[in-house]
Amino acid sequence: MEFLIYISYISFISWFYISLIHGRSFSSGKGLFWKNEIVFEEKINFNKPSIYTDSICVMIPARNEEKTILKTLNSIKNQSYKNLQVVVIDDNSSDKTRKIVNKFKKNFKNLKLLKGKQLPSGWVGKNWALKQAVDQANKKFFNYYLFVDSDITFSKNLLKKVIHFSKSENFLMISLMAKLNCSSFWEKMLIPSFIFFFQKLYPFNYVNNKKKNFAAAAGGFIFCKASEFKKENLYNKIRNKVIDDCNLAKLLKKNGPIWLGLTNQLKSGRSYKNLKSIWNMVSRTAFEQLNHSLILLFICILGLIIVYLFPLTVMLIILLFFQLDLQYLHLFVINFSSFILMVRIILPTLNFYGVNKHFAIAIPITAILYICMTITSAVNYTFFSGNTWKGRKY
Repeated sequence: MEFLIYISYISFISWFYISLIHGRSFSSGKGLFWKNEIVFEEKINFNKPSIYTDSICVMIPARNEEKTILKTLNSIKNQSYKNLQVVVIDDNSSDKTRKIVNKFKKNFKNLKLLKGKQLPSGWVGKNWALKQAVDQANKKFFNYYLFVDSDITFSKNLLKKVIHFSKSENFLMISLMAKLNCSSFWEKMLIPSFIFFFQKLYPFNYVNNKKKNFAAAAGGFIFCKASEFKKENLYNKIRNKVIDDCNLAKLLKKNGPIWLGLTNQLKSGRSYKNLKSIWNMVSRTAFEQLNHSLILLFICILGLIIVYLFPLTVMLIILLFFQLDLQYLHLFVINFSSFILMVRIILPTLNFYGVNKHFAIAIPITAILYICMTITSAVNYTFFSGNTWKGRKY
C-alpha cells in the first residue's frame, strides 16, 4: 500500500508540474505549452504589410509522392508572393512523381526538377535530397530558402506573411507545424497526442526564447535565411540524422533567433488510414530521439507508465476490488486528480484539430500504443538493421 501511495504522489506531482510549470513563459504570464497559444496567424501584425521583393528558393524532396505533390505544387504556384523559384528533387521515385512534376512544369516556368543521385552510405534520404537541392540553389542568389514536404499545401498569402514576420523580428528560421490530417479513427486517436507529446518535448516558448539554448522545428515547413547555407551546406552536418528538422534548428539557433509555431494556414495532405501507417511514422524516429540508449528507453517507458497508466489502473483496482472503501478513498482521490489533469490538458489540442473531446479519456490507451511504438523502434534498430521508411532502412 505504501508503494502505491508513493507512486501515486509521484504521478500527481508530475501532472502538476506538466500542467502549470513545464515550458511556461513566466515573464509573459502566459505560455502553458498545452494551451496551443503560439499560433502563427495570431502572432503577426499583417494589417499594413510592406512590399517585399526578396527571392525565395522553395525546395521539395519527393520520393514516391504521386498522391500529394500536385496539390503542393498548385498551392505554391497560386501564392500571392511571386518572386520564387521551386526546386523539386526527385529522390529516386518508382511511381509517377517525376512524370507529374514534368507535366506541371509546362504551366509553371519557375519550377526546376532535379534527378537525385543514388543515396550514399552514411546519409538519410531526405537530408541527401535536400543537400543536392541546396547545392543547386547556392549556384544562384536567393534571400531565403524554404524547405517543404511534398504533402503540404499553403493558404494563398502565407509566404507574404512569413516574409513579413521574418523581417520584422529578424529571424534566421521560421518553422510552421502543418496541420495534420485528422479524419480516420486512428488519426483522431493518435495525431493530437503526437502533437501534444511534441510540444511537451519541445515547448515552443523555449524554442522561441532567444536566451534559451533550446531548438526545434517541424520538417514540413522550414523557412530560413539562405546566407546560413552559403559558407557550408548545413545538410552536410546532419547527413545521418533521421530527425533532420530539429537538428537543423539546433545549428541555426547557434547563429541567431528562430521561431516555431502552429498554424491553420498550412495543411498536410498525407493520410494515415490505419494504425500501421502511424506506427511506422513514429517508430522511424522514436529511438533516435532517445539517442539510441537502452537506459533512456527504460527511463522513458517507466516514466510513461507511472505518469499515464498508473492513475487509471489504481482507480480501476480500487473500484473493482475495494469498492471505494474509506481507507482507500484518499488513494483514489490522488489518482483521480492526476487523471483529470491528464484529460484536461489534452483538450486544447483535440479542439485545435477538431476532434471530439471524448477522445481525451483514451489518452492512457494512446500512451500504451506510443510505448509499443518506441519499443518497436528500439527493437528494429538493435536487431533488424534499423527502421524502414519509404523503402529504406535507417
